[in-house]
Amino acid sequence: MVTAPMDGRVVLVTGAADRAGRRFVERYAAAGAAVVVNHLPTQGADAAEVVRGIAAAGGRAVAVEADVTDVAACRTLVAETTAAFGRLDVLVHNASTFRPAPWLEVDEQAWDSSLGVNLKGPFFLSQAAARVMLEQGEGRIVAMVGNSLTEAWPTFVPHSVAKSALARLMEQLAVALAPVVACNAIAPSQFFRSDDGTNDALRAGRGEVEPHEDGTVDVAGHRLREIDLDAVWEALLHLSTSSLQVTGTTLRIDGGKALV
Repeated sequence: MVTAPMDGRVVLVTGAADRAGRRFVERYAAAGAAVVVNHLPTQGADAAEVVRGIAAAGGRAVAVEADVTDVAACRTLVAETTAAFGRLDVLVHNASTFRPAPWLEVDEQAWDSSLGVNLKGPFFLSQAAARVMLEQGEGRIVAMVGNSLTEAWPTFVPHSVAKSALARLMEQLAVALAPVVACNAIAPSQFFRSDDGTNDALRAGRGEVEPHEDGTVDVAGHRLREIDLDAVWEALLHLSTSSLQVTGTTLRIDGGKALV
């Protein structure tokens, strides 16, 4: 009998009602995992649609509303995950927020919002999840940090600072939770292209050029391969199933962009 790579595992993905998060939970479910689709209060219908689609394909999924910037909500999110499926094997910090603004115009609300979603939430959600994983005797936490580690985005300073700190948080937790819980980060360059043009606008705002039809992109005079969802998913699946000895790492997926 052939088993799927995630059979018997429970995966919680934050910000999973749309965009890349939705694709991740769909792929986790197809790989055999029971999945928790975390979403904001305004995304209930979208999350329900994701759950129905997974169920129709023979998978198991539940939608759980929670704002990760709320510490109590983080604890409830983990509690509802274990209530639904009895355990929690993989936590993916996918939720993110983008609020472009020139640095001199960034106000306190924008700063707090970015740090709340991209750092405070993952900190306390990891804490709640770790309690379950330590009791189980095994677990994995993976943070999506993007390419903020190697690129400067003048109109996304709070976002970049928070994501860079999130990568460092995973390194700290790798030691704090060793040898039971593996904690890693994935740093892909832009890979998800929405139909409404949002991602294209973000790219243009950073001075990035459009990729060629053959899946390559020009960067600093070099032709590099564009990153896509498949590449990021392969990395995510690897860190969700690899040995617990693989911990404290940040896997950069950018086609070599950071090197030129």
